[in-house]
Amino acid sequence: MKQFSKIIIISVLILMAISSSAKVQSSFTKVENNHFVVNGQPYYFIGTNFWYGAILGSKGQGGDRVRLIKELDFLNSKGIINLRVLIGSDGESGVPSKVEPTLQIKPGVYNDTIFDGLDFLMSELGKRNMKAVLFFTNSWEWSGGYSQYLNWAGRGKNPVPSVDGWPAYMDFVKQYAGCSECRQMLKNHIKHVLFRTNRYTKKKYIDDPAVFSWQIGNEPRAFSNENKPLFVAWLKDISAYIKSLDKNHMITVGSEGQWGCEMDMALFEKIHADPNIDYLTMHIWPKNWGWLDVKNMSGTLQKCIDSTAVYMNNHIAVAHKLGKPIVLEEFGFPRDHHQYNLKDSTSLRDAYYTSVFKKVLASSKQNDVLAGCNFWAWGGFGRPNPKHIFWAKGDDYLGDPAQEEQGLNSVFNTDATMKVIEKYVQKMHNIPTLVDMNATPRTQALFHNMINNLGKGIMLCHQDDAAYGHDWYGKEGGSDVKAVTGQYPAMVGWELGHLEIGASYNLDSVYFTDMKRLMREVFERGGINTISWHGDNIVTGKTAWDCGQDSVVRSILPGGSNHAKFLTRLDRLAAFFHDLKDSKGELFPVIFRMYHEHTGSWFWWGAKQCTPDEYNQLYRMTVSYLRDVKGVHNILYAFSPAGITTEKEFLSRYPGNDWVDVVGFDNYCSMDNTKASNETYMKSVIEGLKVVTAYAKENNKIPILAETGMEKIGNPNFFTQVLLPTIEPFNISYVLLWRNAYTMKNHYFVPFPGNWAANDFKKFTESKKIIMSNNMPDMYAPCK
Repeated sequence: MKQFSKIIIISVLILMAISSSAKVQSSFTKVENNHFVVNGQPYYFIGTNFWYGAILGSKGQGGDRVRLIKELDFLNSKGIINLRVLIGSDGESGVPSKVEPTLQIKPGVYNDTIFDGLDFLMSELGKRNMKAVLFFTNSWEWSGGYSQYLNWAGRGKNPVPSVDGWPAYMDFVKQYAGCSECRQMLKNHIKHVLFRTNRYTKKKYIDDPAVFSWQIGNEPRAFSNENKPLFVAWLKDISAYIKSLDKNHMITVGSEGQWGCEMDMALFEKIHADPNIDYLTMHIWPKNWGWLDVKNMSGTLQKCIDSTAVYMNNHIAVAHKLGKPIVLEEFGFPRDHHQYNLKDSTSLRDAYYTSVFKKVLASSKQNDVLAGCNFWAWGGFGRPNPKHIFWAKGDDYLGDPAQEEQGLNSVFNTDATMKVIEKYVQKMHNIPTLVDMNATPRTQALFHNMINNLGKGIMLCHQDDAAYGHDWYGKEGGSDVKAVTGQYPAMVGWELGHLEIGASYNLDSVYFTDMKRLMREVFERGGINTISWHGDNIVTGKTAWDCGQDSVVRSILPGGSNHAKFLTRLDRLAAFFHDLKDSKGELFPVIFRMYHEHTGSWFWWGAKQCTPDEYNQLYRMTVSYLRDVKGVHNILYAFSPAGITTEKEFLSRYPGNDWVDVVGFDNYCSMDNTKASNETYMKSVIEGLKVVTAYAKENNKIPILAETGMEKIGNPNFFTQVLLPTIEPFNISYVLLWRNAYTMKNHYFVPFPGNWAANDFKKFTESKKIIMSNNMPDMYAPCK
């Protein structure tokens, strides 16, 4: 019996050891099924180049650990967790265009302050679960690399391109591929780095999961067709050497791709087919490669985007062929006017970055081979020195190395580019993103809380609830919902029609001054406001229902005869949104549901009145103008066609996920109250809710039933026997019941005191599924 127990104990210990070992190994990045994996999960990323990280981490010249920690915290908070870092530069300091201070002063002779900085950097990355691609050498002069090793090997004085010219430099460094002494010196350096023990983590570098991969060099090249065989042989030898010393980490070349392979795609494929090379890389430089004309940047932007897509696709095809991941680890783009200061805008760069990020995002959703990108490069909290263009000792380190204009390609912490990066990082990690990445904190909180509360109840919304009711108008504290149930609805809908023409009251005779006051009251009791807009026909001057023309939308789009006039209408809307403030003067958010029921043909923006493309242009133009031109940042944008039952119908005029926060549809029950009509209503709403809830879940949107109800409420049990069982199975955020018109006796959708459906409605609101103002969660609490 004792022997049996002993065997069990030994077996358990062995299993624990195996489990522990597996756990340690899993934190290293590996390649599985053509993509990266960390801890058993796919690893896709948007990262950056942070080549100067080791210098910033040092205690010597150039060191600034306070800034380093600030940079890492900021990057980590934005989800930029993969950094490409130079281990250290080579040779003496004080050489024009070279990064300093250097790490390897002479072969095997090191500046320990830089190694200490690298140790500190890797320690801090590990604390934040961030990872670094560490590259050993460089084919370019700015960190020593090829030319410095050749100099050490006695092949002559290394030329400086800014002094001696590029032809002299290129002719000199093409010796590197056949330099056996250079190879050995690099091997010695690599071994020294791999087996170094980090003085902060006490780990050898070969045992540190914060190392994403080892990179042989930055943009290694053969530099001539004759050198190709030697180049291939060198990469094969050096990658095998690294792999023989370190089985934990991946290895990659650091190639630019075709441009770094003498324009030879076969060479690119050959060097990455080596079994010791775990993944492929490519770099793209639109300006350097002649795609971008700096004198006509906006005019050549699309050429850059198109050429980039072709270049990426060609290299991705090789990755597919080899069955390995590929990373676009360098791409840069100047500021809009090719200036080097933060006053210059970045709209062109942002559009270019977006084109790249979309490809990486699409690949991440499909577990495809394009595994990530590292934009060039991180300037962060550093700032260019206004006294000169190129780096000088004592200046902040930026993303632009010493040989480049400081601020040329750097991305700074305050750049608009950060919002683009943040948006796609969040999308990649399936974090819901707003249409407006500059939305106010309250607007962001509302969006995320509405998503987080899906499945916890359905908020009841009533159109114009606080403004008027069945037989009253403008009564203090008035609400037909409250009069019947004892509670206000969780949400209230409002209408902006006629605001666009400068009227003082809307098409339902609600004064806009009163509306803003009542909206404030809804917000301050914890409720949510949503707004529709039945704007007048700009061509005829009549109502939104004047829909006999098919050219109204076309006339208000850019280039149309009414475009400028329509923008003045949007100006009035923007002023209204800017004036939605609480009693402390702070903006509160609203949901704006514009151009709704567009799949019908009863509005001037309807299906027979404009093409799908024209409708999409109208929707996007409105969002862009309010958000980007007028600076309105307290809106969630809603989209609601009429009575859809299929995804095809729903998406037929959908402007795209980048333009919509809230998705729903409008559907009303016939007031004839027959069994057939009720069943038809229930069936169609159920089919519609299946579509919008599935789409919202897949695309991180807020699903709603945007408008519904039974006019005149011909069924006394409509709410508990028709509406509730229809919506109860679905995780929608809210349901909006249309208005109780004080001017039309039979135009009401919510019971009022004495109405035969009042008791049924009260039971409906008391259902555990329905949220009223008294049991509403805090929808404006900040979310992480």
